[in-house]
Amino acid sequence: MQLRDGKPTVKDVIDSFYLDQQVGERSEQTHNFYKQHFDQWIKFKPAIADKHMDALTVDDVQSFLLSKNQYPYAKHGAYRSIRALCYFAFRREITPKNIITQIRTPKLPQREKPIITIEQFRRLIHTCGNSFLGLRDKAIMMVLYDCGLRRSELLQMTFENIDLKTKRIQIIGKGNKQRTVAFSEKTLNALVEYFKAHPKKVNTDSVWLTEEKHKLREDGLREILYKRGEMAGIGTVNPHRFRHSCATNLLQSGMGIDSVRRFLGQESLSVLLNYLKTLNSQDASNEHEKYSPMRNL
Repeated sequence: MQLRDGKPTVKDVIDSFYLDQQVGERSEQTHNFYKQHFDQWIKFKPAIADKHMDALTVDDVQSFLLSKNQYPYAKHGAYRSIRALCYFAFRREITPKNIITQIRTPKLPQREKPIITIEQFRRLIHTCGNSFLGLRDKAIMMVLYDCGLRRSELLQMTFENIDLKTKRIQIIGKGNKQRTVAFSEKTLNALVEYFKAHPKKVNTDSVWLTEEKHKLREDGLREILYKRGEMAGIGTVNPHRFRHSCATNLLQSGMGIDSVRRFLGQESLSVLLNYLKTLNSQDASNEHEKYSPMRNL
């Protein structure tokens, strides 16, 4: 770390933080998440860049967060990014105190996250047809809905990762952690149909190809799901909505919450507990007849 006036500035620490992220093999998506918020912070208050890290104040952070009051998710993301930076600086003994502990975590609005229902999923599948792209899109959505993969996990799939006999996929998830994910017979059928149409000679080992037979990337996947959602008349769908739907379906079907956590490759139960909150009153009403005290009359 190059120092100015003998002490690291906020910009110095941010650069060192990025290097630490690279050494830890964090994803490009994670890097871009932090960079977006750090760039906005410095643009909002340019003097921050050259300020010594150990001179950073609570107001330097709070004023930036307050500027995002109308955008609670952006505000929460900015807080998480600065929190990570502050903990990094404190852990490396760059600063004697961690000012982020003096700032309350911004609250996110409580709202139900809509899942993709079985009927909506049928409509999505029915948009696909039997062309190469149709078979590809159907297989992608079957895997997402059945296995709850993250976007990066889906796009990194290769033929070596898939065992059709055992109906298992070897996944490399966050932090390069590996896990095995099972899929159903119907997903197997969709994969087999797509593989039959898959060209034999291409310059990539990726499972998912574009129309030009190149590796499918993030923007291509986003476009596919957007188009299918519009065609099915259910609006915007994305990989996380499929993942949320998979988790909710597994929980509703009685799969243990810790088993669902391990299946999805999550570090903690906190996200799943939020999913449980979104199980609406209709679910509770469906259970009422089973548990009502009136059944004993």
